Amino acid sequence: MLKVTSANTGLVLVRMLFSLVSQKVLAILIGAEGISLVGNLKNVLAFLEQFSILGTSNGLVKYIAQHKDDKKQLNNLFSTVFVLSAITCIISFIILFFWSNTLSNFIFGEGSGFGFIFKILAFILPFTSVNAVLYSLLNGLSAYRLFSKIGLVVVITSTVLIVLLTIKFGLTGSLIAFSTIPFLQFLIYIILSSKTYSGYINLRSISFNLSFKKQLLSYSLMTLVVVFLINITDVAIRHLIQDKISMADAGYWTAMNSISKVYMQFTAAIFPLYILPVYAKLNNTVDFRKEVIKIYKMLLPLLFIGMVIVFIFRDFIIKALYTNEFLEMSSLFKWQLLGDLVKFIAIVLSYQFIAKKQMGYFIITEVFSVLMFYGFSVYFIDIYGTDGVVMAHFVRYVLFLLIVLFILRHSLIGREVE
Repeated sequence: MLKVTSANTGLVLVRMLFSLVSQKVLAILIGAEGISLVGNLKNVLAFLEQFSILGTSNGLVKYIAQHKDDKKQLNNLFSTVFVLSAITCIISFIILFFWSNTLSNFIFGEGSGFGFIFKILAFILPFTSVNAVLYSLLNGLSAYRLFSKIGLVVVITSTVLIVLLTIKFGLTGSLIAFSTIPFLQFLIYIILSSKTYSGYINLRSISFNLSFKKQLLSYSLMTLVVVFLINITDVAIRHLIQDKISMADAGYWTAMNSISKVYMQFTAAIFPLYILPVYAKLNNTVDFRKEVIKIYKMLLPLLFIGMVIVFIFRDFIIKALYTNEFLEMSSLFKWQLLGDLVKFIAIVLSYQFIAKKQMGYFIITEVFSVLMFYGFSVYFIDIYGTDGVVMAHFVRYVLFLLIVLFILRHSLIGREVE
């Protein structure tokens, strides 16, 4: 766990540095309104990343870790996921290409004129699919050093692409840059880690084989439902803020989310690279409790101290990342930080649902969390304005944590259970 966390820290620090550059350029050139639209595109990309492999990433990580020394089983596994991905990409291409204007109006607003972005995504999606498979392989092998190295190069080159295209073409350039990053990422994966992948993926042996279909698709529903709801809710909330307050405020909330994602990256890698493989191997509640306590003892103090520092220097961070126009978002930090802290505490526990393939619990808790977020946002925004959305974020994760604690009460308290 120390190795995963320390290796990820360097990546996050570099990501923060280059995020400062790209966010500053976006803030100056396209403003809060443009950042809001870019946020909507990021939500689309996040969903497509999972949809391109039918939401099987967590299953891939588990079975790669389980069969990494069995070449035959690995071949069956990768054959299955490539067949599923091919079918998904064909269906997605038809929707993205031929309904591009409809999607543009829904995501970016009526008459936005960004239908061409979805046509670009139609051609980019196969690369997104391959990236997701290769990313899962690195996680399954716990190759955190290579993972960090690739992430570092992706962050640097993506930032350069975003800055250059935004300077040249404004908002349109930003949207094109974010749309084409998956292709850039694909090239980096191939260049930097072809030796690692060739040792586990034999393209000549890939066949129309669906022997792992049942195992992988058991992860598919829970992932796709949750990822879809999370991203469609983010888009809906931006529209809500835009309609109730202003498009600029929707941009401030999007900027707050971007900052949140950056500092939460310090702990993000530990979930797929450490927690998921370890939880999957645990066979009794005593070991589960010990593991949870170990994670909390190591990471909670660091996370708490980091969040206090972020809160104290929030105005400096806003000025560094954005412009003085964005200082209005300073009030959003308190509830966002508190919500993120509770979120981390809850997710460390709820990852047990993924590791043990408890699909029902996972879907129920995540769907309930998303619906609570939107519901409380609608209620609080009329009373507190944009601050109401981050208040809803905090309340939602407090309730989410209570539900997870109730479901796992026998695993956390009481006698040993196999």
